[in-house]
Amino acid sequence: MSSEVIYKEGGYSIHRRNGLTDEARYVLEHAPLGTEGVVYEHLNRDEHIEHLHNPVLLSIQEGDKILGTAVFCQTETSVGPRTYNSYYVRYFAASGEIRGKGIMKHFSGKTMEAIRLGEQLKTIYFASVERKNHRSFKVVSGAGYENLGVMCTNGFSRFFPGKSPSIERVTTAQQRDEVLALLREQYREHALVHFNSIFLHDDYYVIRHEGKIVAGCQFHRVKWAVRRMPGLTGKLIVRLTPYIPLLNRLFNPASFEFLGFEGIYSRPGYETRLQELFEGLLWQEKRYSAMYWMAENCPVRQRIQSVIRPGLLHSFVQDAHTFIMASATGLSAEEMADLRIRPLFASAFDYT
Repeated sequence: MSSEVIYKEGGYSIHRRNGLTDEARYVLEHAPLGTEGVVYEHLNRDEHIEHLHNPVLLSIQEGDKILGTAVFCQTETSVGPRTYNSYYVRYFAASGEIRGKGIMKHFSGKTMEAIRLGEQLKTIYFASVERKNHRSFKVVSGAGYENLGVMCTNGFSRFFPGKSPSIERVTTAQQRDEVLALLREQYREHALVHFNSIFLHDDYYVIRHEGKIVAGCQFHRVKWAVRRMPGLTGKLIVRLTPYIPLLNRLFNPASFEFLGFEGIYSRPGYETRLQELFEGLLWQEKRYSAMYWMAENCPVRQRIQSVIRPGLLHSFVQDAHTFIMASATGLSAEEMADLRIRPLFASAFDYT
């Protein structure tokens, strides 16, 4: 796989490739995520990597050896009625030999700048940064990215989820077109909208009322190992919850298995059916916890949060918000102003 050297400093260089090398996959699959606050590891990251959308690899190298990686997924996103070429920062990962030595920190900003080199199209570059990760926020801001808004982490859990006989799996082209039309309408005023992971593994499900879809969502199976949580409370949670009956159903730090919901559709007035769908999918998949991500100012989130009973997990994750940081090339001042005022869209696949 050929690469292009786009930056050099001292004995290090940044290379750009389309696609992922085996060496880069190894770094990605074995690196823990997070530097401040929560530190966790994706235990099924190898499965997710296979489904990344148009990955572009920027690798930090010493000679031919990859020391760190950044993966940018190229896609089209919509901002209201406009569509733009976009790059979403999916992974930053450092190999074990440089972790903690400041090399990745130094080159992360250079990498965020380098992805913009040579781009001819109107393009938006965006990334999520944990709100409490001040160091990463400083690095990304220094690379010319601005904060567009807050993305909220929402938990949903049940100790004893109930089965729903109304759930239907979306499998045909006609059904997919029906779902996409509803999602495009519901999120027509949002920014950074894409549906790349909708229908992955045919795991989009709906509930109908009188033949019309009133609730729908895609789920992704996720498995994390939470290595560290901040503060005394965080340390106690990591240490004790595996041994507390029932509570360890919802959250076991050593093996936290949950569903990531995205492409959420809720017909106004039928929010309780969305709760029924969420709970029914937990029952179906033999899980007890789920998470989904929506902007703080997203009207869909505000509507469903006023009705849905989230469950205990939400109290664990409700402060785990992120900033959406963005930069752009070729956009006019009017287009940038429009981007800044819209509620932001999030794909759970991009967070898991």
